[in-house]
Amino acid sequence: MRKIIYSILHMTAAVFCIFLAAAAVCGCSGMNGAAGNMTGKEEKRLNEEMAEKMERRLPEEVKREQIGKDTAITAMDRFLAKFYVMSDDGTGAIVGEQFWPRAEIMEIAVDAWEKTSSPQYRDLMEQMYLGFVKDFGEDWSDNEYNDDIIWMTIACARACQAEENEVYKEQAVRHFNLVYDRAWSEDLGGGLFWRTDNKTKNSCINGPAAIAACILYQITGEQEYLEKAVRIYDWQCENLVGEDGAVYDAYDLENGINKWCSTYNQGTFIGAGLCLYRITGEEKYLENSVKAADYTMNVMYQGGVINTEDEGNDLPGFKGILARWLGKLVYEGGQTQYLDWMEKNAQTAWRNRNSSDIMWTRWADKTQDTFYTAWGCSAAVSQLWNCLPPSGYEENAVNP
Repeated sequence: MRKIIYSILHMTAAVFCIFLAAAAVCGCSGMNGAAGNMTGKEEKRLNEEMAEKMERRLPEEVKREQIGKDTAITAMDRFLAKFYVMSDDGTGAIVGEQFWPRAEIMEIAVDAWEKTSSPQYRDLMEQMYLGFVKDFGEDWSDNEYNDDIIWMTIACARACQAEENEVYKEQAVRHFNLVYDRAWSEDLGGGLFWRTDNKTKNSCINGPAAIAACILYQITGEQEYLEKAVRIYDWQCENLVGEDGAVYDAYDLENGINKWCSTYNQGTFIGAGLCLYRITGEEKYLENSVKAADYTMNVMYQGGVINTEDEGNDLPGFKGILARWLGKLVYEGGQTQYLDWMEKNAQTAWRNRNSSDIMWTRWADKTQDTFYTAWGCSAAVSQLWNCLPPSGYEENAVNP
């Protein structure tokens, strides 16, 4: 698919150069009506300036080094060498990380499996799951954060898609049902509460829960999950999403809407719409995902490198969530207009890696040889993987 895109761009550049040559021969009587009166020196200078502008674009659009599978594998290997510990009992854990970052980093293992079909990543998923259960048990109901539970629900459901495993399916079904039953209410017309204190209804639970429900529909075939996905998604659209594609943070029962936007919430809303579009074929879902992606790329970051969300315990890993669902929008939704931006971010992060090939979450800054959290370094690994097409994509795509 990318070969086609870059072939077109090369052809465009070639046509442009032919145009310049023709202009030099024919006198090019356009150009605000003045080019026909130019001296040969002036015309040459103008052509050189235009060619220089074209060259400034070409390295970014055409000649740019591509992030390949080998780079993603190397980044994953270095990340695991730095932060992953295997125990003698066959369980694995990410050093220093707790419940929901552990679930999200397990999703990166699922990403790697989807991109390579390599058994080593299927084994890694299993090790991470067993390590998670070893540390947090098989019943996660004592966690007051509904979004934490839903993240491990998604990790299990996606792992089940990658490898049919009844344990993954049972855990995903059990814990989605737990969260939905305790978090859904008719306060504010519906939606899921963020925590068990039932004070705010946040995008950070509703977006992921809609994704989880879609995947459960796919792996169980039970209509109720699709109905719940639509119900959750519709509520979020009506209450926490702007007309411009901004996904707002939360609706507080007392204080109203907090309009802060994050890569986490933009990413999960993109993902929820894409999942519903893939299941139902309804264009409105895809259109909403595109609008949210446009807002993220063009308004939040003006097409530049994502170099924010580096504070606190949670924010540093957020952009890895955006990477996953934006990448799926590219390859599963056919929205290739975001691929250049994704690759720009991946390349920048990789070029700014430290001597151990570790990338901190401030991708535009050089990663130093110092202490960083695994969670904050995981986002760039997700970015590198999710620039890549799924395994077998070019062979299976009808219209890549």
